[in-house]
Amino acid sequence: MGTDVKTGKNKPNIESFIHTLTYIVDGVAHLGESGLMQEDLVVKLENFGFTVNQAKVYLSIVQSGATRVGRISKNTQLHRQDIYKLLPKLEKMGLITKTIDKPFMIEAIPVEKALDSLVSKERKKANERITYLENNLKDVVNELQEQPRIKEEPQFTLLTTDEAIKNRGHLTFKKIKKECLLVTNIEHIKAPSMHYFRDFLQTIADNKAKTRLIVVTSDDNDTVKQTVEKLAPITGQFTAKSINKTMCKEYQIIDNKEVWIATQQKTETGYPCILWTTSQNIIDVYKENFKKAWKHARAIMPLGITVSFTFVTISFVGLLC
Repeated sequence: MGTDVKTGKNKPNIESFIHTLTYIVDGVAHLGESGLMQEDLVVKLENFGFTVNQAKVYLSIVQSGATRVGRISKNTQLHRQDIYKLLPKLEKMGLITKTIDKPFMIEAIPVEKALDSLVSKERKKANERITYLENNLKDVVNELQEQPRIKEEPQFTLLTTDEAIKNRGHLTFKKIKKECLLVTNIEHIKAPSMHYFRDFLQTIADNKAKTRLIVVTSDDNDTVKQTVEKLAPITGQFTAKSINKTMCKEYQIIDNKEVWIATQQKTETGYPCILWTTSQNIIDVYKENFKKAWKHARAIMPLGITVSFTFVTISFVGLLC
């Protein structure tokens, strides 16, 4: 049983319709043998739009052959006036015929022919319903595509504990798909946090995402290179540079969707608390800062290998400090 999309009323599907009509064909031969059989057929016909009285009248005509209203009234216990009102509907459905003489005779169309006609009509209705739904689907899709997208409100969270930073990191770093832009002080990637930092970079590489790292340090290039080599991922697109700028802030941009910004406030172990946000305006500011720093860096060793390191010393006035 389905629902008519135009009227909202329950309607049978075509498979159920054919099954029920087949049941009626089989049951017609046994009409009169059991009152329960007739009641069951009445219920079946109700499923396809018959009223109870219409079904009773129709089944009485089928059972009687050529008959008159008086006999139908006697068989169904319905008043003659009610039967006269019901006959035009059955005639319109193609289930009965009437003679033109008076009193007229009523005869049922051969059952199989009548049922075949009903099946054809139901199939036509089903096809019309499908066409209606398909056209509606196209309209809905087109209208939705024209609707302006609702922008998500930017989120801001201050991560003030090591545990909060770690939990947020687990949610973010395993989902990185494209690129991580990272600026950090060399002290924060040395022992004892080197192991965590190395796992972090390897996770990004495992996701087939790219990492660009700027190390803020005053150390010489050899020292910086040794430190970064210890934490670099085994494989992946990884490039590192260094900045000789002691006051440059630390931050990281994830897939151009969120930014982590180190603050002056410290966690219980002395690491910077983090301002985490999805504000695109703030992301764009830090992304532009990173772009300028990266552009003005000077490579001191060749690139082109899968895991690459470039260590440069620059003093760039204009970094976000």
